[in-house]
Amino acid sequence: MGYTGTVRMPFSSVLFLHAFLPAFALAYWLTPKRFGNYMALLGSLLFYAWGAPRFLPVLVAFSVADYWIGHALARWQLEERTQARARWCLGLAVTGHLLMLGYFKYANFFAGELNAWRSALGASPFAWEQIVLPIGISFITFEAISYLVDVHRGDAKPAQRWVDYALFLTLFPHAISGPIFRWKDLDGQLSARSATMAGIQQGCERFTMGLAKKVLLADSVALCADAVFKLPHEQLAFGTAWIGVCAYALQIYFDFSGYSDMAIGLGAMMGFTFKENFRQPYISETLTEFWQRWHISLSSWLRDYLYIPLGGNRSGERRALLNIFVVFAASGLWHGAAWTFLAWGAFHGFFVVMERMFSEARKRVAAWAGHLFTMLLVVVGWVFFRAESLRHAWSFLRAMFGRPASQELTTLPGVLFPSIACVAMVLGIGITMVPRWVPALRVQGALSSARWLQFVYPLLFALCSIHLIGAGTTPLIYFKF
Repeated sequence: MGYTGTVRMPFSSVLFLHAFLPAFALAYWLTPKRFGNYMALLGSLLFYAWGAPRFLPVLVAFSVADYWIGHALARWQLEERTQARARWCLGLAVTGHLLMLGYFKYANFFAGELNAWRSALGASPFAWEQIVLPIGISFITFEAISYLVDVHRGDAKPAQRWVDYALFLTLFPHAISGPIFRWKDLDGQLSARSATMAGIQQGCERFTMGLAKKVLLADSVALCADAVFKLPHEQLAFGTAWIGVCAYALQIYFDFSGYSDMAIGLGAMMGFTFKENFRQPYISETLTEFWQRWHISLSSWLRDYLYIPLGGNRSGERRALLNIFVVFAASGLWHGAAWTFLAWGAFHGFFVVMERMFSEARKRVAAWAGHLFTMLLVVVGWVFFRAESLRHAWSFLRAMFGRPASQELTTLPGVLFPSIACVAMVLGIGITMVPRWVPALRVQGALSSARWLQFVYPLLFALCSIHLIGAGTTPLIYFKF
């Protein structure tokens, strides 16, 4: 099932850039420090309500329940006679969050699959009204679960004020697209932080860089990726398929890492320090390394709250390999309710398991060969991620590996590969691949420290604004997750 929600004010929109953000920033900076969290929460609730007003009461209700449960867990864990009660309470709370996620995110998928089976058996499908997927629900659910689990484990103290916990869940720089926060990472910043001029400047620069990655690069290569993936099966040729999936690989990286940059920048404007979510993943020499660099907040969350509770590597190597595969399959399902996402997760899980099984042999492979093979796996994996169905993915893979339905391209190349998309692809390949061969550029943000770039940021912001006025806003790919 596709995304059915509405994102009315993404960061890369004229409304956000030239109305909401200036108004909020001015109000926030003028608010006395002791009331900063209240202003931040008000702005975050307004921002979220703009895109998902019907889900906002549910979100607020869960924040109140989590706040109460967190204090109960911390209190019950202190005495041995009430620790069993704490475990039951934690289990019920986590189950409640997962049921909410399952209802909003997977009910449409299961209803569609059930109706497909009924039709195949000759029965009439039952009536089903499509459920709207609230924006950011996957990120919010994972953050709420991590809060409750950390409090239960004693790794974090419960929130002292409801406003602080509600702000942790809804803080608008990250609420709709991540990164996935941990309460213990933000607890201190929620109670004590300051928005300095240096932080505001750095935040503006980081936000602008992310905006440029999203608007000028991701949205441009998307023209090519979308056109190729919409081609009929009989028009999909070898070269066209490879260019299309490579364009999508660049699109999803600049799209998501650009939004993470914007979130980090917005946080810095408010005095927060957010952890990095991407560290140049396309320079990786193994798939395991790729996942240490891509969507870091999700990878670390799955490690700490799924892989380790499943047993990690404590029960032997075979169980560890199984746990790894299960985690990657779960990651695929987290991304979306479709067989293609499950296939994508299983694909990555299989090859990460293979890397671990043959780690000694892997060490003898040349670095450049390991990098090229890893990129081949990543690109092939993106076919499953982007395809509309497993059948669509299979036809794409057949074309990529020499068995296309047609050897001739019947669609005009200019339609599939507009000039702006070709230029963006060249720039994107240079940005993502050059650091692999130029070690001096491997440090995240190395270029952003150059003094001369402070004069480029206003120009980039202006170019992005002009582009948005002319071309309109393209939603973030990860909004549907």
